[in-house]
Amino acid sequence: MPERRVVVAGGGIGGLALSIGLSRAGFGVTVVERAARIADVGAGLVLYPNGIRALDTISAPLGKAVRAAGHVAEPGDVRPHLRSDGALLASDPIGALEERWGTPHVMLLRSALQNALLDEALAVDVDLRIGREVVDHVDTSDEVRVSLSDGTEVAGELLVGADGLRSGVRSRLLGPAPINYRGYSSVRGRTAASHNFPVGVTAAGPGIDLFVGAVGGGLLYWTAKIVSPQGVWPAKTPEVALSELLAVMADWDPALLELIETTDTAAGVVMTDIVDRDPIPQWTSGRVTLLGDAVHPMAPTLGQGAGMALEDAAVLTACLANDKLADYDRIRAPRTREIVLLSRRTGGVDHERAVEFSTLDNQFSRLFGWQIEGVQ
Repeated sequence: MPERRVVVAGGGIGGLALSIGLSRAGFGVTVVERAARIADVGAGLVLYPNGIRALDTISAPLGKAVRAAGHVAEPGDVRPHLRSDGALLASDPIGALEERWGTPHVMLLRSALQNALLDEALAVDVDLRIGREVVDHVDTSDEVRVSLSDGTEVAGELLVGADGLRSGVRSRLLGPAPINYRGYSSVRGRTAASHNFPVGVTAAGPGIDLFVGAVGGGLLYWTAKIVSPQGVWPAKTPEVALSELLAVMADWDPALLELIETTDTAAGVVMTDIVDRDPIPQWTSGRVTLLGDAVHPMAPTLGQGAGMALEDAAVLTACLANDKLADYDRIRAPRTREIVLLSRRTGGVDHERAVEFSTLDNQFSRLFGWQIEGVQ
């Protein structure tokens, strides 16, 4: 029987996770990634129990590798939520999540997750073509012919656009769609672990929210959300952004300021505007579909961007393995719509509001309790 082949545009978190799942299910997979290498920048991310469960569903060795690459919350770990002056507002018992949901809360550097995915993809013989980009595709109804930026062509039974916020596959498939600026920007970096906040902390002051989490290897990752007109913070150099952030936070508690002051600037300081897109009910047409930020970019409030991409990958793998591609949108569109809108509603910067996952049982039971649905 001829090998079933899938082409994936984008070698980020969702694209590599999908390629691993499909390769393990017997597909031949070609991943086309525009970047020439995976950069080791300051960004980190959080994987809540649903994201870890999706990883385990895709590949048990991969789930184990990701746990080893980051900081796994231990029983008793609590992340305090403070006012900017250091007063305690609430606590988030992140160490209790594994007991309740069966999989843990894990934080790690984005590059560490990417490297774990890359190692597993190479181990299962994914055809990875880096430094090239998907520039066009033609769906003949029998196959998809995909044109690459180096002049070559690759074909498969399906093309998956996992090529991020400004996805070329999405644009060709669905046409232009507005990107919504959410009213705040993010400055983020990493620093050495703090004896004051060994597993991290969140804090809020007028116009700024700070999130800090342990990512393993004696490091903390931090991100500051700042109310600002669009484009202002990304236009700054990393040095200027860090200096101006510290100036704006000058009256914050010294223990919180220390986290920013000790930032490892050599590891990178990253500035981005926070955006999302309005949810759509369908993103598959013929032999082309989408995954992750290409279809449902969301505000980072709930820490679910990576988790939703991993869930997409697990579900799409099951759908293709069972010849039920039509089930992909049916299963994923309602789920991701809910998370995009919930992230939008609980987003923004509000120093009077303390969001605790543990106190939002109805919403977060649905979020953390995700299980892969049967494909009909």
